[in-house]
Amino acid sequence: MTDRVFKQIIKEARELIIKLARQNGWLWFYKMHQQEVVEAAEELLKLYPKADRQIVIIACWLHDISKYYAKNSRDIPKVEQNHHIDSAKIAGEILQSGSLDPAEIKRIKNCILRHRNKPGFRPETLEEKIIAVADTLSHFKSVFYLTYFKFHPKHSLERMVKTDLAKLERDWRDLGLLSRSREMVEKEYQVLKKMFKSYS
Repeated sequence: MTDRVFKQIIKEARELIIKLARQNGWLWFYKMHQQEVVEAAEELLKLYPKADRQIVIIACWLHDISKYYAKNSRDIPKVEQNHHIDSAKIAGEILQSGSLDPAEIKRIKNCILRHRNKPGFRPETLEEKIIAVADTLSHFKSVFYLTYFKFHPKHSLERMVKTDLAKLERDWRDLGLLSRSREMVEKEYQVLKKMFKSYS
């Protein structure tokens, strides 16, 4: 794709996400997660320069697009479960209207489909691994683990700690997709692990 097409896609994706975030109350998520994922991907692209930057950055912007359509925090558990599938579908619809090659659209959709590193959706290409790892790295760069009660206000502290500790360990596992990524957040991982374990 040309640089002009790439920049236009990013501009339109950003504008749509901000519009949806304002409309449905997800500006906090945009600031806490969306921007962090893009920044983490840019850092990873410096470590893995053979990756296709355009594919990675477009996929970063669209990887959670379905979440922005949720009308309130009660919708999030439903949306969360299959958001990799729903976001890939929405991304495909958005990208069809541009002048991208179908092969490029497929690569972007695959990055989105596999960013959760779930069974049946394991990242395979370098670009897919960068998206999955960038998404995970963002959890260590913000207050991600502390948003638990925003979605589960009636749960106990003990339940939050158990859930977050399990999520922390899954995130650490997922960072293993790219050998150099763990060193980027090892201190944060140790601090969070110590904090959660002190309450478990």
